[in-house]
Amino acid sequence: MKKKALLLAAVAACVTSAAFATPQTQWQEGQWQIDLGAWNTEASVDSDKLLGDFGSGDVTTDDDWNLQGGVTYGLTDRWALQYNYYGLETKGNNETAGVKTDGNSQEVNAIYSLNKNFAVYGGWNRIDNKLKSEWGDVSEKNNIAQIGIIGKAPLTDKLDVYGKAAIGTKNTTIWEAGLGYSITPDFDITAGYRYVNTKLADKGDYDVVADDANISYKGFIAGLSYRFGGGHEEAAEPVAATPVYRPEPQPVPVVQQGPVEKQDYYLESVHFGFDEDQPLGTEQSKLDHFVQVAKANPTHTYKLVGNTDAKGTDGYNANLSKRRVDNVAAYAQRQGVPAAQLELNYKGESDPVATNNTDQGRADNRRVDIWENK
Repeated sequence: MKKKALLLAAVAACVTSAAFATPQTQWQEGQWQIDLGAWNTEASVDSDKLLGDFGSGDVTTDDDWNLQGGVTYGLTDRWALQYNYYGLETKGNNETAGVKTDGNSQEVNAIYSLNKNFAVYGGWNRIDNKLKSEWGDVSEKNNIAQIGIIGKAPLTDKLDVYGKAAIGTKNTTIWEAGLGYSITPDFDITAGYRYVNTKLADKGDYDVVADDANISYKGFIAGLSYRFGGGHEEAAEPVAATPVYRPEPQPVPVVQQGPVEKQDYYLESVHFGFDEDQPLGTEQSKLDHFVQVAKANPTHTYKLVGNTDAKGTDGYNANLSKRRVDNVAAYAQRQGVPAAQLELNYKGESDPVATNNTDQGRADNRRVDIWENK
């Protein structure tokens, strides 16, 4: 009887942890993120698989709040290392003879950013289960290897929707979905729902387990995230106000006989989000104005000069500025501007118009300048 009671106590045991405050899909080298939050969880298991004829169907513990926390460090602009701590505790009730759990889960993950919307991760999760009941206590440890994916997309300038999914050893699956709200570029809050399913016992364990059994954990999750050190580019994408640019200094015109030499005149600057080669949605009117002017002046040429902020390597930024220019040029050509009217130039991070030490300055530097030669 004691062994059977301990098996019922195990319903609130083995669980992996892969969820914290707003999941990030991008970071910068040297950037830290600190997460702190709580998960209101309940555990459930099919007791028929544990006890066979002695089982009573699905058994669910009472929910309880658990502390969670973590830290992430950007090794490069693509790779980050993450440590997570997750408390495991549920409350007993009469249906489970007062069974409750305590313990913790600690995991280490390596995360790789694919782009601003997706990242993948893999790591190791060690779960220390401490099971308590009227019939005695038992402690067990699980070691789980896991891989997963993180997805994130903006709903508004400050509100994101996110999802996480992972699989691991010991028949483990994890998913979480929710919303993240950016209070400042470096501080945000998250609310969502989390579900975990993992192996609890194998057939024959304790000499009474009737069949392989899994345990499920689910409940509301909320948290806070704070970033510092390497900066936070993702929330800096919206440009609060269109920066004013001054034309490059022009040589003093020289009165001479014969044709007047054409000069470059500043027309527009089209802006981009961090690590993006497509213009921000707010820049559509600038693109349309450029096309209108170019089609109205077929004898003029237009110089498109690509630029980036200082985040990332010189080579990466040179290629990024080229992709930005190519996409602006492709749009103009689709609207009927001949390629012969376009002159393409790529400057990478070498020609900033603002400081690269602030979010706003870096946002101003992510641009394609358009000059009209006439």
